[in-house]
Amino acid sequence: MTLTAEPRVAEIDLATRRRAEILYGTIRVVSRDGVVAAKLKDIAKESGVSLGLVQHYFDTRENLVDEAFGAMMLVVSRESARTITGTGDPLEFIFGMVRLHVFGSVVFPERWGFWSELWSGAGRSEHLRDVATQIYRSWAHPLEAAIRQLEDLGRIPEGADPKHLSAGILALMDGLSVRTIAEPSIYTQALMLDVLNAWVGTQLGADPAEVSRITEKLSRETGSAERPALSPEIIAAALIEARAA
Repeated sequence: MTLTAEPRVAEIDLATRRRAEILYGTIRVVSRDGVVAAKLKDIAKESGVSLGLVQHYFDTRENLVDEAFGAMMLVVSRESARTITGTGDPLEFIFGMVRLHVFGSVVFPERWGFWSELWSGAGRSEHLRDVATQIYRSWAHPLEAAIRQLEDLGRIPEGADPKHLSAGILALMDGLSVRTIAEPSIYTQALMLDVLNAWVGTQLGADPAEVSRITEKLSRETGSAERPALSPEIIAAALIEARAA
């Protein structure tokens, strides 16, 4: 698979560049200090800008945190659009989502460390709970829709509930991601993917030979090389594409 190059810094307008730099700094501070403890002054320092500039672009801390989670979701969604939405087979779409969750668009610790802070903060903040719910639904809805397509085709076990299957798949993804962050020498990304592929295939009642064919195809097309570190340029590219959509 050939990925489109990120726009060079000189090609990004000043406002988008500044917003991307501040969002990147926010993601780093939230990942390091936690979403509840993240302070605007620390975000400004991490971003290399003044506190006044942060407030100029985002006004409040709440707005900034919201947009930081939204920006990371845009980065993930951008990769999803480039790698898995082209397939017409719902089973391949599901395994594509699984693979994207594991290898993603940026390196694993940055991506899952950030999401873990959102889930943790959601337990202490009603506002963050709403943000977490919106982001969770952006994954759950297409996954459940693909499972319902399989149901319509008679390709899942009789009596299986697509909503429950979707919830179970996402819960296992989240749980394995925590183990992979905590014990990377034991729970590697490759092991996480193997466990997910096997469990998802079993729950969906898929033919093991078909699962092998699909997962091998996805491996050839997307690879398993280390993803790039998150950067302001990657965030800016996602912001620009979202604005143009």
